Amino acid sequence: MRTIIKNPLLEFNMILFPIWIGISYLIFKSFFVNDKLAFLIAMLIFGETHFASTYLFYFKKENFSYLKENINKLVYIPIILLSVYFFIGLKNIDAAILIAAVGSGIHVTRQSIGIQRLYQEVRNINFEILTYFASGLFLFIGFLRFYLDYTEKSLGTNLYFDQIFILTKDFNFFYLFIFLLVSLGFLSVLEKTNYKKKLANLTGVALYSPYMFVDQIFDAAVIGVGAHWCQYLAINYKVYFYKEAMNTTKLVIILTFIFIYSLFMTYFGYTYLFNESVINFLILLPLSAHMFHFYTDAFIWKFSDEHIRNTVGKKLFS
Repeated sequence: MRTIIKNPLLEFNMILFPIWIGISYLIFKSFFVNDKLAFLIAMLIFGETHFASTYLFYFKKENFSYLKENINKLVYIPIILLSVYFFIGLKNIDAAILIAAVGSGIHVTRQSIGIQRLYQEVRNINFEILTYFASGLFLFIGFLRFYLDYTEKSLGTNLYFDQIFILTKDFNFFYLFIFLLVSLGFLSVLEKTNYKKKLANLTGVALYSPYMFVDQIFDAAVIGVGAHWCQYLAINYKVYFYKEAMNTTKLVIILTFIFIYSLFMTYFGYTYLFNESVINFLILLPLSAHMFHFYTDAFIWKFSDEHIRNTVGKKLFS
């Protein structure tokens, strides 16, 4: 049975079943009058640091030749896509936010599948389909709860949207949440495999379930996607920090970059959320960086690639 982090307690809480981050956030949030401020602090500590970790791949000398050989897909294409995305955002910030939300949903679910594959003994595609289904279902319900009213207002008065919104607003999703989470969670642990894979299945299935019961979309992001951030940071620690700790100077440089990056990106988000008159340019900076993260991760964690398997994979599985 594969082990990513040697300490069983850390592996359980950071990768296999990081439910603690959602519980901690709810306790932490109770001390704040402003919900958005609690969200932004969580983004600073976990969210933006996880986004910043993507760039570590580009800073490693062992990857320079690989980057040069794949400069189109890892440099030029992202620049073109982000330029188009930035232009869309300048014209319609709401469209840019929706595109980023879709990208996040795909990216986060793909990571859940990736974590499951790390611990699998024999690949069982049925449990991967179950994860895709659960994520899609919970995100769709989240769309009904949080975005439908805004969509109706954006498109103008529409009787069809009015009726759906009224039904959605009055429906008690908490009981549906309990039913779906228990049902899908039960199915996710039925796989005949090791307990680590079962926990990875359960986490992947439940990750977006908070969209069904929280009152603020910010809370759903931290409680659910926070588990994704936690997993990503733990894996990056194993790959980029575990051996770097031997070199104090290099470690300080890496940590300084991550801190400064996270501080600036959180500030842009803070400015956008708390100042309605601010130009959309500011929020487009972190959103574009998020899109870069979604795109790049499809390649820098692709273990079927020989270079990734022999560098990133070798450190992760050591």
